[in-house]
Amino acid sequence: MNIISLFQSLVNHLSNILENNLFLHEVEHNIFNSTKELNLEILKQILEHLDLEYKNSKERKEKYYVQQTRERTLITSLGLLTFNKTYYKSKKKINGKYEYYSYLEDYLGIAKWAKMTLAAEVVLINNALDNGYSWSANNSIPNYITTRQTISSKIQSINYNYIENVTKKETPTVIYIEADEVHANLQSREKGTRNRIVPVILTHEGHKEDFVKKKELKEQHYIASSILKTNKLWNEAYKYLDTKYELDKNPTIFVSGDGGPWIKGYDEAFPNAIYVLDPFHYFNKKLAYIFKKEPIITSIADSYLRNKMVDEFKLLVNVQIEKYPEQKKDMIKVQNFLIDNIEGIINQKNPLYKCPCSMEGHISNKYAKFITSRPHSYSEDGLENIVQLLTMKANKIKLTEEIYSNFKSGISTYKQLNLEKYINKFRNQSNKLINPNNKYNIEYHVDNNNFSLKVNYRLDYFLSKRT
Repeated sequence: MNIISLFQSLVNHLSNILENNLFLHEVEHNIFNSTKELNLEILKQILEHLDLEYKNSKERKEKYYVQQTRERTLITSLGLLTFNKTYYKSKKKINGKYEYYSYLEDYLGIAKWAKMTLAAEVVLINNALDNGYSWSANNSIPNYITTRQTISSKIQSINYNYIENVTKKETPTVIYIEADEVHANLQSREKGTRNRIVPVILTHEGHKEDFVKKKELKEQHYIASSILKTNKLWNEAYKYLDTKYELDKNPTIFVSGDGGPWIKGYDEAFPNAIYVLDPFHYFNKKLAYIFKKEPIITSIADSYLRNKMVDEFKLLVNVQIEKYPEQKKDMIKVQNFLIDNIEGIINQKNPLYKCPCSMEGHISNKYAKFITSRPHSYSEDGLENIVQLLTMKANKIKLTEEIYSNFKSGISTYKQLNLEKYINKFRNQSNKLINPNNKYNIEYHVDNNNFSLKVNYRLDYFLSKRT
């Protein structure tokens, strides 16, 4: 392997650049292309050097005959690579058959039929998360263009099973939990199954610095899932916070949201938390709808709610209904919503609640612009996987080859949590249930908390029915 000659060819090429009278952008372009070609050629030389070393080794000569050497093409993170590799045939039969072997594939962990390397797939997915599928397909691999569908298929096939290493922190006096949802449209054509609500929970300790104009949250962390039941999502939030802090010290916990039913289910995991109706949602979407952003009447309505003057508030709403009779139904709906959330409105003035967070802004920047803006583009698995990848990105966890490799095997963590009740139900029973009155058999397998379920229709059942 003559790496020195490769660098010498680069030096010669750069010398040719200097001999020509070029503009700066032309110089930049030539250097960029030269280094890309050099990287690809170095990779090719290394692979073929490894292949040749094994071919000439004593180990190979003892075990295998050389069958053939042929070209293989791989999409790598450095570009489209074509290189030579050798195939071998075992000198002795193994289990009654001759073994066919490729050292290079075995040594490098390349699947026999793989068309793309792990590093290339990771580059494609990371760029898709940062810049969108189209940009990633066109710009991720040097001198090679792939498709949006390729990236989508790679994302759809993963199983999210990342276990975050949570560092123990000093327990703060106040912990904030914000909750909201992302709306996604699935590919399903059946009515009622297209829209999917993706709940998102954000935990933090408040603002890092209060005196700056653009405030940042301290120790922010996101938890989200399109498939996990919301009560289990709240339990995941509790597990995270209990690992990170000592919740036995009873810090004050505020849960803020827009009043959605799933958000109010927080009390199962956080029974002592204080609920706060999100101030932005309260003022800009609820009060503003009824009172049309009229400052005086809005201020009066706000005062009535904070002092639990419900009858007076209803009279004020009736005045607005008389002005806008066509909006009566919706105004009454908003009125009842605000009355049902009156404690959450009052808690906005709690002296310890010092960090109202615009959760909708966080949702939009971290999730909605990638998910909601793409109608009918996700399968169920594809949606869940993109949600988890976006959550990793929001939590500043970089998708690496090691993490992605683990994603390509095993069962999804959140799918497994949803199956816990089945795992517990079947764990101590036999491995096969057969009921003569059932038209199918249910087979299941539990191994290290991994659960699989298979339904087989019984031929004998259908034959007995026919006779």
